[in-house]
Amino acid sequence: MKRDAANIVLRFVAAIAVGGAGGAIFAAIGAPLPWVLGSMAACAVASIAGLPIAASGATRRPMAAVIGLVLGSSFHPGLIALAREWWLPLLLLPPFLALAGLLCVLWFRRVAGFDRATAYFAGMPGGIAEMVVMGGERGADERTIGLIHGARIFLVVFLLPFVIRHFHAAAAIAAAPVTSISPWPSPALFLWGGISLAVGLVLGRALRLPAWHLMGPLAISAALHMTGVTDFRVPAWLLAAAQIGLGATIGCRFAGLDLRAFVRLLALAAGSTLILMVLTFAVAILLGRAAGLDIALLALAYSPGGLAEMSMVALSLSLEPGIVVVTHLARVAIVLLFAPLAFRSEKPS
Repeated sequence: MKRDAANIVLRFVAAIAVGGAGGAIFAAIGAPLPWVLGSMAACAVASIAGLPIAASGATRRPMAAVIGLVLGSSFHPGLIALAREWWLPLLLLPPFLALAGLLCVLWFRRVAGFDRATAYFAGMPGGIAEMVVMGGERGADERTIGLIHGARIFLVVFLLPFVIRHFHAAAAIAAAPVTSISPWPSPALFLWGGISLAVGLVLGRALRLPAWHLMGPLAISAALHMTGVTDFRVPAWLLAAAQIGLGATIGCRFAGLDLRAFVRLLALAAGSTLILMVLTFAVAILLGRAAGLDIALLALAYSPGGLAEMSMVALSLSLEPGIVVVTHLARVAIVLLFAPLAFRSEKPS
């Protein structure tokens, strides 16, 4: 057992080292969101090459908790006024998700040739863990579902920051800074950040929140910042370290795949991702022009990426991550509630 534990730790340290090197390269060439994208790309290549690296869901949790803390620190009282303008995007979210899910399920059923359950849960725009569990309970191929969703997030996180810069306009309310100028943690960070982590993790797990290790600290940190109790910021190096860990966990999902299987998987995921991206930007452009909202922010809020990943993109573009967080939370809740019901009522084809 001790040898197994030591092996897991060593493989994770190797993944962080590979991810850090990739992040440094991406930062040097001026790529958007360099520490996430560089880490993700480097670890994906290393995983497919068979290098001894690994970053599982368990090793992701500390990184996700720090990111939750950071995202919570971006909340501020002015966000409430901005959120009032978002009633229309939230109202249109359920039909958008229904259409997106339908198109992706048809893609995986007709083009990929997946069985009914696997196609359904691979096509649903929900979180990886939730879709794998729900699909497995209904006889779907859990590994395929997990890899398809992992590839989708990989593609969205990698491509979206480059695409969205062409739609980026100045936000009505500038996003609050989330990093401090000083490289050293402040006393407020130790006190209120520690409380946010401790209380958030306990409550998140007790309440069984989706991605509780992210959402718990985020909720407590957001509440403290929204009410003006504290205004702590994290050092930039700590955020970069968490982003490297986040990118490494995405890249390491492709471990065990040979190049041929990886290319096929990526091609299938790319088809569904293209469907989702076209639909996302079509809705974002129409809504942005009709309601006078930021198109880039709308695209991030409706995008088929993960909550943490899309919020990090928002931070990198100085957009409001709070809006992205709220919209993605609504997406997760809608999919978790209605996806199983819709599957039960669906007739086999």
